[in-house]
Amino acid sequence: MIRILKNSLDLFLTTLLLMISLSAFPAEKQLADLTGEDRDRYDQFFYLLNHGTPDDFYAYVEKYEKDLRDKGYMMLYYKLKTNKGFFALAHNQLFRAIQFAEELDKEVRKAEAKDYYYLATGLYGDIYKRGHDMRKAKHFFTQAIEEVDDRDPKFTMRMYMNLAEMLSLQHPEESMEWLDKYVAVAHQMKSMDYLSMSLGMKAYICLLRNDASQFYPIYEQYQDVKKNHEPELNNRYDNIVDVAKLAFDRNYKQALDKVHEGNLLVDSALCVICIHAMAGNISQGFAAMKDHYVEMDSIYSIVQAANFNQLANETSLMRSQEETIANKRMAKQLVNWLIGMTIVFLFVYLMGRRRLIKKIWARSKELKDALVRAEQSDRMKTVFIQSMSHEIRTPLNAVSGFSQVLCSPDYHLSEEDKKKMQARISENVDAITSIVNELLELSKSESEEVSSEVEKTDLRCNDLCRSVLESMKGKGKSLVELRYSTNVDDNFTIHSNAYRLRSSLCHLIDNAQKFTDIGYIDLRFEHKGNQVLFSVTDTGVGIDEKDRDRIFETFYKQNDFKEGIGLGLPICRRLITSLGGTVELDPVYKGGSRFVITLSCDD
Repeated sequence: MIRILKNSLDLFLTTLLLMISLSAFPAEKQLADLTGEDRDRYDQFFYLLNHGTPDDFYAYVEKYEKDLRDKGYMMLYYKLKTNKGFFALAHNQLFRAIQFAEELDKEVRKAEAKDYYYLATGLYGDIYKRGHDMRKAKHFFTQAIEEVDDRDPKFTMRMYMNLAEMLSLQHPEESMEWLDKYVAVAHQMKSMDYLSMSLGMKAYICLLRNDASQFYPIYEQYQDVKKNHEPELNNRYDNIVDVAKLAFDRNYKQALDKVHEGNLLVDSALCVICIHAMAGNISQGFAAMKDHYVEMDSIYSIVQAANFNQLANETSLMRSQEETIANKRMAKQLVNWLIGMTIVFLFVYLMGRRRLIKKIWARSKELKDALVRAEQSDRMKTVFIQSMSHEIRTPLNAVSGFSQVLCSPDYHLSEEDKKKMQARISENVDAITSIVNELLELSKSESEEVSSEVEKTDLRCNDLCRSVLESMKGKGKSLVELRYSTNVDDNFTIHSNAYRLRSSLCHLIDNAQKFTDIGYIDLRFEHKGNQVLFSVTDTGVGIDEKDRDRIFETFYKQNDFKEGIGLGLPICRRLITSLGGTVELDPVYKGGSRFVITLSCDD
C-alpha cells in the first residue's frame, strides 16, 4: 500500500511541477498563444504526458518537437525536451532521463541559448534527487537558481520547494530557510496558492522536527490564509497540516488514521515514524521504520530493474545497429571494389588521351604566351617610337629653327635676342640630352650591373639632399618654391650609393616640377627607428586613383601633353630597388603628390 502511495505521490508531484513551470515559461511563444492545430497538438502532448504509455509518449514527442523547432517555437521546444526528462523520471527510467538531460544541455549550450540553460540544470537536479544523490542534486538546484535569475519566478519557487523537501530530514533549519525564500516570492507575486503550499511544507518539517513551538504560529497563519483567501487557496497540503495538528495536540491515533487515509503529498512512512516517536511508542516506531526501509529497498529494486532493462535494451539496439552498419560496410566495400575496377579500366584507357591533350594544351599555352609577348613588344615598340618621335622632334625643330634665324643674314638681331635664342637652343639640346640619358639609364638599370653588388659609401644625408635641390633650381616654374626639411643634424650619415640615390631624387623632383605650376615642392629627410625616409611632396595636380597602379610602368604617361617619355618613375624604382629599398606613392596625401623612398639603416 505504501509503495502504491509513494509512486502515486511522485507522479502527482512531477505532473504538478510540470504544470507550474509550463504556465510561467518566459519566451517568444506563450502557451496561451497557441490556437487551432497548434493547440490541438499541444493538448494531445499534455494528455500523453499525464496518461500515455512510454512508447506512445516518446513516439509522439519525436514528431512534435520537430514541428515546434521548424515553426520556431523555441520556448515550447526546449520545454518539451525538459518534459521528456520528467516523464522518464515519473516512469522510473533514470538512465533515459539522464540521456534527455544531456541532450538538452548540449543543445542549449551549442545554440548559446543562455535564457534556457536553467532548464537542463534543473532537470539534472531532479534526476539526482530521484537517485538520492543529495549533494549533486543540491548543486544543480542552486546553479539553476543562479541561471534563471528573475526571468521565471515560478521556476525559482519550484527549486526552493525541491531544496526544502530534499533537506527536510538532514538539514531542517536550511530547509526552513529555503521555504522562507519561497514565502518571500509568494508574497511578492501576491499568490495565496503558493503561500499555502509553502506553509503546508513548513508544517510537515515541524512534524519531522517535533517542533510544536514553531508549528502553531504556522498553523494559525495557514488557517488565516484558508479563511480569508478560500478561492485562491491550494488545498493540497490540508491533510498533512491536519495530521501535524492532531499529533501536536497528542491525538496520536487520530493522526495515524489520517495518515492511513492517504493523499498527504509527503512521505507518509516518515510521518508514521515521527508520530510513533512523539507518542513514545518505540517498538511501533521501530516496526514502522523497518517497513519504511523494506519499502524503500523495494522501490530501489524496481528503479534499478527498470534502468537495467533500459540498459539491456540500449545494448541490444546498439548491437543491432552495429550489425546493420557492418552489413552496410560490406556492401559498400563490394560496390567500391567494382567502382575501383571500373575506374582503373577507364584510367588506363584515358591516360593516353590525357597525355596527348596535355601536350596539345601546353603547346597552345606556349603559343598564346608567345603571341601575348609579341603583341606587348609591338605595343611597347609603337609607344616608344611615338614618344621618341614627339619628344626628340620637338626640341630638334626648335634647335633647327633658332639656328637658321641666328645664321640667316636676313635677320638683324640684337645681342639680347641672340642670347635668348642661344638659351632656347641650349634648353632644347639639354632636353634631347636628358632623353638620351634616360634611355641610357633605363638600359643600364635593366642590365646585370644593377642586380650585382652595389658599391656603397657613407653619405651625409642633409648635404646630399641640399645638393640635389641646388641642381634642380631653375628647371621648374618660377612660382614654385623648392623646400628642404629634416629631423636629423648635418653629421647624420647612411651607407648607400650616392649616384643612384641622387639620380632617384632628381627624377622625383623633376616629375614634381612637370606637374606643379604654383606652390612648392618639399624634399624631406627623416630618420625613424632602423629606417630612413626621403619624401618629395608637391602641390601640383596630383595623380588620379585610376592611374596610381600604372605610374611606375615603362613609357606610361599620365598626361600625353607633358614633356618626357615616361621613364623617370620606372628608373627611380629600379635604382631604389637595387639599393634594397622601396619607393611608393603616398595614397593619404591629397594636396598634390607625395612619393616616399624608404631605405634600411642596416644596409
